Amino acid sequence: MTNDKPAVSVANITAIILIWYCIAIIASRMMTMVISPGVGITMEHGYHFHHVLYGLVLMAVGGFFGLYWSDKLPILAGSWFMGLGLGLAVDEVGLVLFASEAIDGYFALVSYPIMILVAQALFIAYLAARKQNR
Repeated sequence: MTNDKPAVSVANITAIILIWYCIAIIASRMMTMVISPGVGITMEHGYHFHHVLYGLVLMAVGGFFGLYWSDKLPILAGSWFMGLGLGLAVDEVGLVLFASEAIDGYFALVSYPIMILVAQALFIAYLAARKQNR
């Protein structure tokens, strides 16, 4: 039985996810405040794709990288995709909960504690992995 060390530690993966999660939320909030509401990819009959959809796609890609490769570079890329996707998805939690209120729902006060709770959970996971030398 071999004791192969993983290409990247769980603590490092979690740290990358946390960093890109925070970057995605900050960048998304700043862009939303600067550009006019409703700017984005709009399809033929007025369908608008919110960035929660892009976040879910990026998380799926990140999971694919993590599941199918064990080399360092794909795992790091998967972590980057996971963090960015999670940030984009959680950023729109207010809009998902209060969809009828459009842009006001995006800035709903309940979304901020949820964003912070997700960041705290990631930070606790990072500390736990680091303490266990994983």
